[in-house]
Amino acid sequence: MEYKCEECGTPLRFEGLCWKCRAKKHRKEVDNWSTQEMDARKQIVIEKLKSSNEDEFYTTDEHDLFNDLMTKGIDCKEIARTACEKEIYYPSELYYKADGKISDILIEKLIAIEPANEGANILRCLAMIGDKRAQETLYELKKNPRPWRKQLYVDSDIYAEEGGWSFDKDGKRLELNFDICYPLTEGCVENSPVRIGRIREDFCPHCGGKMVDILVLDGKDKRLKFLGVEGIITATCCPNCVGFLDGPAFNRFSLDGKSEIIPSKLFDNSEHMECYMRKEEYDLLANNNFTLAESNVPVFYGAFSDDVNTIGGFANWIQDWEYKECPICGKKMKYLAQIHWDTITDGAEGTLFIEICTDCKIIAMLHQQT
Repeated sequence: MEYKCEECGTPLRFEGLCWKCRAKKHRKEVDNWSTQEMDARKQIVIEKLKSSNEDEFYTTDEHDLFNDLMTKGIDCKEIARTACEKEIYYPSELYYKADGKISDILIEKLIAIEPANEGANILRCLAMIGDKRAQETLYELKKNPRPWRKQLYVDSDIYAEEGGWSFDKDGKRLELNFDICYPLTEGCVENSPVRIGRIREDFCPHCGGKMVDILVLDGKDKRLKFLGVEGIITATCCPNCVGFLDGPAFNRFSLDGKSEIIPSKLFDNSEHMECYMRKEEYDLLANNNFTLAESNVPVFYGAFSDDVNTIGGFANWIQDWEYKECPICGKKMKYLAQIHWDTITDGAEGTLFIEICTDCKIIAMLHQQT
């Protein structure tokens, strides 16, 4: 490595900035867009939609621009109207909170279509609209599926989950995302209500490595009141094994900051595996300086990049959205936070997604990577 990042000094094989510094620079530029700049960029996206079909738009620079605009919390109604007129149904975020007229048009198309893949895409768009009509339609389709449903892998309630909600067997709405989002920023961690990577004294039963309180949240902090937990939330896992488990890692937390591990099995059903975590990696994990930002951000702030750790809002699912069931009550758990491994330790891949059942005080941690 004959070069170094011009910003942070990380060794590189090329001149310029490392990926982290490039991402940080781009996000800073987007964060500083004025209202006028946002309106101009939104119009660029709309004009591209007018001249594109579905496959073309997804592969354009304007699609990336749309993602940037979503991190700024733009109103998608005009974009949704244009996408609907052009019959562009992917990505589904084009329809986020679109008006009732768009919902009615999509429902009419959904009832009449035959190709299963188009039905799936429209289901996802309705999920992003998320209004009462969308909810009623997806519930009705679960009870009385159309013929093309047999070609899909999952029921309509699973498609609803992409929009951050679902429904129970009686059609009652279940919110699976928090409508507030806070990023974790680098700064002073002293007295922070958020802590990533607190090393514990106990050891993993699978690999013998140290267990880690991977995320600790103080629900009494006024910024975290939206979580609805009047105490400490502790998510505990083995960072070495969490990606090799047959399902998520679970733990039960108590409001005084303690946590109890719920036993899990490895994918290959063996009892043990090797611990690949070195002391330096534990040190890196424990000595990060991530803290809770002072102000909240739009709910899609962390949904389109792998460089921002967030609490609440929408996740940047690497594969598909994945809401687990609470092992105690059986209800769908609510997405709580995401931690990108390579933001807290060198050479790590993938993201840890953390979910919560506030009723049972249960945490689920699941790892995804490409």
